[in-house]
This record gives sequence, C-alpha cells and structure tokens, in this order.
Amino acid sequence: IKWRSLSAVGSQLTFCLMGFFQGRRDVKVPMWAGVAGNLVNLVLDLWLIFGWSGFELAGRQWLAMEPRGVMGAALATSVGVMVNAVILVIWMVAPREHRRRFRVHVPRPPDPRKLIDMVRVGGPAAWEGFVDMSSFMMFSVFIGRTGAVALAASQITIQVLSFSFMPMWGLTIAGSVLTGNWIGARRPDLAAAYGRQVYKIGAYYALLLGVTLVLLRHQIFGIFTPDPAVLAFGATLAVAAALFQFADGMRMVSIGILQGAGDTRFPMFASLIVLWGAFIPTLYYLIVIRGGNVVTAWAVGAMVYFVQALIVWLRFKSGAWQKIKIFEAERGAEDAGGVEGE
Repeated sequence: IKWRSLSAVGSQLTFCLMGFFQGRRDVKVPMWAGVAGNLVNLVLDLWLIFGWSGFELAGRQWLAMEPRGVMGAALATSVGVMVNAVILVIWMVAPREHRRRFRVHVPRPPDPRKLIDMVRVGGPAAWEGFVDMSSFMMFSVFIGRTGAVALAASQITIQVLSFSFMPMWGLTIAGSVLTGNWIGARRPDLAAAYGRQVYKIGAYYALLLGVTLVLLRHQIFGIFTPDPAVLAFGATLAVAAALFQFADGMRMVSIGILQGAGDTRFPMFASLIVLWGAFIPTLYYLIVIRGGNVVTAWAVGAMVYFVQALIVWLRFKSGAWQKIKIFEAERGAEDAGGVEGE
C-alpha cells in the first residue's frame, strides 16, 4: 500500500488529462501514453519482482537488484502511472495549438461558477464510482472470509474478466464522449443513435466472450495455477464470469452514455439502491450468515448487475437523459425563452 500510494497524484492527474483529450475525441494520445506507461511497468516488474544480477562494466556491477516480490510490483506500477501522467502533461502543453486555443500554459484563478457546475455534474458521478468500487471491495471481503482458496479463485476470475472490462471500458468512454459531443451540438437524435450503436457493439462482444468462457471453462483456471483446490472452482466460476461480464458490460456502457449527457444523478441513485441496498446485504446474508461459497457470491453478483443494467438501460430508452441541462446558464437561458449561443 505504501509504494502504490506514491502514484495517487499521478492517477488523478491522468484521469483529468484523459478527459481533456477524450472530450475532443483525441483518444490516440491517452492510448499511446498508456502503452508507454505499461511498457515501463512491465520492464520494472521483471526487474524488481524477480531481481537481476545486472551486468559488469568498467569493473563495476550495474543494475543489480535483489528480488522485491510484491513490493517491487507496487513500485513498478507506481512508476508506470507517473510516466503515463508526465507524458499526458507534456502532450497537453507542448503543442502550439493547445497553448493558443486553450491557454493551457497560463495560470488562472478558479472560476466559482464553473467549479459549482463541475461539482454539481461530477459529484454524483464520483459518488456512483465510489459506490461501485466500495461494493466490489466488500464483495472481495466477504469472499475472503470463506478462506484463502476461495479468495484465490475469485482473484483469478477477476483477472479473466479483464478481457471483458478493458474493451467495455473503452466502449464506455466512446459512448460518453460521443453522447456528450452531440448533446453539446444540440443533436440529441444523433446522441441516441451513437448510444444505440455502442450498445450493439458491446452486446456482441460480451456475448462472444461469454460463449468463449463457457467453451473453455475447464482450461482457463489452469493457466493461472496448478492448485487442485482452486481448480475445483474453475469450471463453475468461468460460467459465472460469462454471465457476470455481460451484465457488467451493459451496465458500464449505460452509465457512460448517461453520464456523457450530464445525467449523473440517475446512475448514482441506481447504484445506491441496487448495490448498497441489495447487493451488499444479500452477500452478507448468503456468505457470512448462511455460509455460502465463492460460486454463490459470483452468482449473486451476476444477478444484481443484470438488474442494474436493466434499470439504466430503461433510463436510456426513456430518452429523459436527452433533456438534462448541464450548466446553470443553459437553464437560465431556457427559462428566458432560448438557449445561449443559438
């Protein structure tokens, strides 16, 4: 925790700068910065986790490193995150067009009105993320109470789900950016059209991955461990993961589309009700009180995420998100009979 905490500032800076680039549909810069950061992470992982005898030059041993294990992994990740953030900072400030058009290099005092708008719109989105992450943290805590084997099996399941999470996160960003762009251009019809396409792509990918997980359910866990106690959960958890990743993917895409349009409160309340109101209490009862196992936990997760995915999809289908007014200026102008700038 100590070594991972070093990257806290870099993580926040990265998210902020990713918004700057992605909001203008410039998604290549964050991608290449992320690639560079991950390459640094990979090299440092090999060096710091396992150690290296180094090489001899001019009668001295260079770059020798004792194995650092999990501490080395944490340090490598922190350095990789900071490299990612530094690249984004340079890429934001260096181009002359950015300095001319956005004045990114010029210090300026805070604008209270803009800060209030940011908090009003971004606050619920932040809370939604906190509810989501804290719920999944408690999910792991409850599984951990059933034993080390169950926790190991669950962690492998999470790693398998990265094949779903990362592409679906990319689609979520695409849906959020495109929806926000077209809502800002006063074309809610195009925002909805792009939203539907993102849904379709996400559903097709999640279904394909789900079928793959089911077909390879007896082989997947063997890639990660030879432990027979963990492998005993493998096939069943692979099927549970297939269901979970579809629900989680559709839920992510829906929330991204709504938040891109400025509809941040509805996803927050949906997460509060479904995750804190139903997911955590149900897990506690079934796992801690009733003595359920890791399969029970993942089955409950898949079911609850399906419910949340359905709720936020119905919100998208209703079209209410197309009428959200993000800035107070828009509300005032609309009350006066028009919209500023039109």
